Amino acid sequence: MSDIIKIENFKYQNIFENLNISIKEHSFTAITGPNNCGKTTLIRILSRTIITDNNIKIRNCDINDYLIEEYSKLVQCVIPLEIVFHEYSVQDELLNYGNQEEIDKIIAELKIRNLLKKNESNLTTKEIVLIQIIIALLKKPKILLLDNLEEFLKEDTMKIITYLKKYQKDNDLTIVITTIHLDEIIDSDYIYIIKNGKVELEGKPNIIFEKDNIINKIGLNLPFCIDLSVKLKDYNLLNEIKLDNIGIINDIWK
Repeated sequence: MSDIIKIENFKYQNIFENLNISIKEHSFTAITGPNNCGKTTLIRILSRTIITDNNIKIRNCDINDYLIEEYSKLVQCVIPLEIVFHEYSVQDELLNYGNQEEIDKIIAELKIRNLLKKNESNLTTKEIVLIQIIIALLKKPKILLLDNLEEFLKEDTMKIITYLKKYQKDNDLTIVITTIHLDEIIDSDYIYIIKNGKVELEGKPNIIFEKDNIINKIGLNLPFCIDLSVKLKDYNLLNEIKLDNIGIINDIWK
């Protein structure tokens, strides 16, 4: 797969210094790091709500060479609660972005048909974020940027991420997600951990999670099953890191 996003030697204010990130087309890529490391700022830069003169390429073209309308068709961004709704029903709002068949398919998969008749002014915080995600999908972007979903989706976060990964496989879509919660990104194709303005660690999840000492020093917490798997591997009870409890149990009882 070719790079759809390429960030090279990126500098921005006092936040980033020599940041290098390459995101493959059709991948589910996670960017994580401690609070205030610049994750949301990076998403804003990639969505062009923050304009910089640095070297960022999207599909091998400089990010600033795209016309705004052209770029909005290519890239959609969901930063929770940053949306302006009208006094419509959810159904009418969604019809501004897609047809009924497209809406029904997504709504059925997410099992939130009860939201369609609600007035937008009566939505909960979680429901607003769900509608933001649906609107972004209805616009059929090639790149979907998602920032800090867990704070707002709470216990539904993994359900939504699972759906998005399924949606991605059926559509020509690249997803970039930022989070501080590593349990959300166990199934990512690739992970970047940033701190002090640069990439501290990068790689596939099973490689990243083996570096538990570094991750802890960075200020992140390994998911319980990963932490257990690492410790069992240290004691030679596992041959490799397992990313789920079933994998751990199956290996131990062989």
